[in-house]
Amino acid sequence: MRIFHGTLATILLLAGSNPSLADSAIDYTFGGGRTSNIFKDTTRLPASFAEAGLSLRGSFDLEETDVAYAVTTRARQVPRYRFADERAAGIELGLTRDIGETVKFTLRGGIEHRQTGDILLALPGLLLGYRQTDILANASTGVTIEHAGGKSHLTASLARFGPGKARLTIPDLPRVQLEGGNTLYEVTGGHIRPLLGGEVGATVQFRTNRIPGDPQDNFERYPAQTLRGSIAFGRVFGAVTLLAEAGLVRVQSPQLGTTVDPTRPFLKTELAWAITDAVVLKGKLSRDIALADIDDPMGEDVRTVSLTLETALTEKLKLSLAFEQAYSDWLTYDYRTRTNATTATLTYTLAKGAAVALEYSHLVRKEADETADFKVNGLAARFQGSF
Repeated sequence: MRIFHGTLATILLLAGSNPSLADSAIDYTFGGGRTSNIFKDTTRLPASFAEAGLSLRGSFDLEETDVAYAVTTRARQVPRYRFADERAAGIELGLTRDIGETVKFTLRGGIEHRQTGDILLALPGLLLGYRQTDILANASTGVTIEHAGGKSHLTASLARFGPGKARLTIPDLPRVQLEGGNTLYEVTGGHIRPLLGGEVGATVQFRTNRIPGDPQDNFERYPAQTLRGSIAFGRVFGAVTLLAEAGLVRVQSPQLGTTVDPTRPFLKTELAWAITDAVVLKGKLSRDIALADIDDPMGEDVRTVSLTLETALTEKLKLSLAFEQAYSDWLTYDYRTRTNATTATLTYTLAKGAAVALEYSHLVRKEADETADFKVNGLAARFQGSF
């Protein structure tokens, strides 16, 4: 709570008192709603919630270096289950510098302090919850070089997830470690050049997920690494913008079973079609192996397809319809999940960049174990904008 209030005070203080940040912007959102399944699991517990978010973002020049920054804070309150309240505060910083006329260097980093809650045990007449504080950090550095009529790029990054010990809702019980942390390292290199009225590129990417020794033994998380090679092509065809990338990705791990195919297709396709000035249709199709933020101990082969329709009903009233379906095949176990998410959002624009949005969401989760299936229906209203 102190970090949340401290970040909020920092945003307001910087925005109001520092002339060098005059060109910066503050984004805000306030709202609330109700969901049929607040924990998104088989408990199916309904609850109302209130939420708020505030961020300060901007950029400035510092001795021929472009500096971009963002300070964010957000919170969600669940009056019926206070242990499920969420709070987060973070800061991001990015540096971009041109070295000569053909070389560009970038450096980015960020850290977030996050407090969340969930259910540990649900029995008739007993609901045991917990609260946990996590630290998420990321950093990356990259260089882009223009040569031979194209651009070559090389980027190295890391993302660190450090979970804290959980505080149970039963008083006087000691804190317990419920999950282990991980650090995902990534190195990506490639080349892009003009071709056939568009751009073609080739990319090679290496990722490795490091699991500390104790969490690897106690929380059943296993290290893994992937190597991916792909070719991409992008072009604008009148009202249609197309980006297609395809290749192969190979996963390796000491715990990978001998019956598991280590080589899988990689796919990333995005299409945007401006049907009219007021109607835009977007589609995405992707397949990749995920090593972090997953349920499987090692990795998941994730295939995703999504469609979005955006239309302006009037000058100020807009409607957005979105559908996404994600299939996930686990690598450690013979297990599969499927998630269908549908969202409808109606947005009315007010004066001075403010807007009111009404959102309905519907999520269906199917798993190989049918007893783990669940659904979520939600309705939320938000007031949002920037200044």
